[in-house]
Amino acid sequence: MINVVDNFFTEDLREEIFELMVRPKWSLTGGSDFNSFWHMEDLDDEEYFSSFLFKKIQEKIGFDCRAGRIYANGQTSCQSGNMHKDGNDVTFLYYPNPQWHIDWRGELVFVDENNSPFKVVEYKPNRAVWFNGDILHYVSAPDRFFNGLRVSLAYKLFT
Repeated sequence: MINVVDNFFTEDLREEIFELMVRPKWSLTGGSDFNSFWHMEDLDDEEYFSSFLFKKIQEKIGFDCRAGRIYANGQTSCQSGNMHKDGNDVTFLYYPNPQWHIDWRGELVFVDENNSPFKVVEYKPNRAVWFNGDILHYVSAPDRFFNGLRVSLAYKLFT
């Protein structure tokens, strides 16, 4: 199960979410010791994300669930994600950046049991992706010519 929906929220809501993502709450705690990237932790402690936005997400994805961890990933150029499974029922990702060029890369890559990619989802503003948390995946690094922060808002969901 891999779902991709463009124009997930209104433009006003996308902008509001992105404004919250540029707060100075980032720490270099994502990934691993040898391959780190930026994290904004504990968004599940903020009512905006845990209640207001979560209700909107549930309405749009069409199934009942509860949210576990809510956080954001941030990647600057050349910071890739580690290949992993999430271990929850469903992972929901939302891409709030106001603009993105395909040549900046930063795709979400799904991998089979032989470590071969079987589906690639391009990063695109206002796109939502949700998938089974047991699917092996990683995010490719934004290109060296990208000089911003590639943000993905993550919800670990349980059905």
